[in-house]
Amino acid sequence: MGYGKLARGLTEAEARKKIESVMPTRINKKEFQAYSESVFIGSYNYPNMKMGVISPSNPSDPSMMDNPKSWYEKEFGIEKIASLRTSLINSNSAQVMSEKQEIAMAKKPVNIEIELEKAPSKRGMGGRAKPVSNSASLKDLLLGENPSVNRKIEKAYYDTDLKADTAITELVENTGVYKLQNAFSAGLLGEEDNRKIVPTRWSITAVDDQASKKLREEVKMNQELGEIRYFKNNYVGNKFHIFLIPGKWEYELLELKRPRSTWNATKRSFIMQNYEGYRGRTDYAEETAGAYYAARLGVLEYLNSINRQAKVLIVRDVRPEYWAPLGVWVIRETVRNGFNSYHVLESFSEVKEILSKNMRFHYLSILDKSKMLSSTQTNLGDF
Repeated sequence: MGYGKLARGLTEAEARKKIESVMPTRINKKEFQAYSESVFIGSYNYPNMKMGVISPSNPSDPSMMDNPKSWYEKEFGIEKIASLRTSLINSNSAQVMSEKQEIAMAKKPVNIEIELEKAPSKRGMGGRAKPVSNSASLKDLLLGENPSVNRKIEKAYYDTDLKADTAITELVENTGVYKLQNAFSAGLLGEEDNRKIVPTRWSITAVDDQASKKLREEVKMNQELGEIRYFKNNYVGNKFHIFLIPGKWEYELLELKRPRSTWNATKRSFIMQNYEGYRGRTDYAEETAGAYYAARLGVLEYLNSINRQAKVLIVRDVRPEYWAPLGVWVIRETVRNGFNSYHVLESFSEVKEILSKNMRFHYLSILDKSKMLSSTQTNLGDF
């Protein structure tokens, strides 16, 4: 799927022109040596998907090319990230090769030798996963070394009675969500009869969901927060307003998609919303999709770090500066890094005042859409 279909805030020609302006010159190699540390499985033709190895076309270090945490810390913009990612090749085939799975299990980039059927095609991809440009059919893949594997993932791989959700909750603290997303997508986790490769974008949400469920149960054992805290953060056109409100766990995400931002081709803004109460939710968050689970993980990590639980209201303002979809890691990292400082609010009415000031004429629509903002609670004594 190309940026013409994904970046609907721009015309297809505008989106393609912007992406191609930062993409490297077409790669004409059919054979090359490189280092790889990740795989990619698209959702096209599910369940008969292709599994690809992601790498540059030379032996350079690919670690910065697939490192959302560092991208955020270094304040990389859309053009820089797109340039890094679109210099990679997705060498794919329908075969689920052990070599591909070893790459997904490795704890550092693996030296590989690639032979392609023909030179890669130059096309942009994006959405819930990170963008990748050059795609080509894989003819042969050789490992140039014995990979140094992540021992915890390896142990879970050989435990064929261990359920995937259990593996995720046991591994996430030390392994991190990004490596687990790779392993889960490559079919390395779960009971033997249930193992299969999973589209990368599905694995991202599955890991965020399961990891945050574990944290949520721990957070619900904590004392309730004793004050209203307001946090804010902004990255690549995604502005977040985060409110932690005294009370038992409750969570709502509202997304304001402004005209000419990613996912909004119209001339009007529109609002998406999903909510869960104390017991969580049993169905998929259809409106806000992967963003819901990525943001939930980020805020639960913070609550767990301060040993408190709270009602959580997050408003994501997606602005025209966010013109191409980079993936839900943007939501995850922006929320995770949004808790460095905060303002204490005296009443719930101040929450509404802040949103009214920032959302302006969109505020009434947000108020109408929100479950938590429609509350009649106005001061700390009501909580």
